Amino acid sequence: MISRYLLALASALLLLSSCSTDRNDSGFSKNPGPISANLIGALQDGEDPNTVPEVKRNFLKGCVTGASGSIPNLIAIQETGLLQVCGCSYERMVQYLIDQATSLADSSTSLSDIEYSAFDSFKDLDEEFQKGNGEFSEKLYRIFEQCIRDSAPTISS
Repeated sequence: MISRYLLALASALLLLSSCSTDRNDSGFSKNPGPISANLIGALQDGEDPNTVPEVKRNFLKGCVTGASGSIPNLIAIQETGLLQVCGCSYERMVQYLIDQATSLADSSTSLSDIEYSAFDSFKDLDEEFQKGNGEFSEKLYRIFEQCIRDSAPTISS
């Protein structure tokens, strides 16, 4: 159980370390390009590794390199599926932020405005973590924990 929380905490604290993009080009789907070969395992089934949005590439890079640099015994981490944990955490966190923005929107709010609002929340989290002031809500922390359970069921207490 402690191993699971340590991995969740380390992942959560480091996931946002490289997420910034230029505000004028902001959005979850902006600036698609190729992802590093060593990060392909974090992509969802069927996702083209040559057209991964910049923010996702940065997130996955920050997650994998940050967590592997902060947690001892990288081999054990790789065996538990760090790539899958990072990919899952990104997808579920983005969906959570979009759902949250949707719940706050009124009926006249466009889908692009909802996505922009969700991306703004994402950027705010990133900025807070870069300043050293960031805290994940209990809901976001549970998202990371669930991804760890789903991706690495062999981590035990």
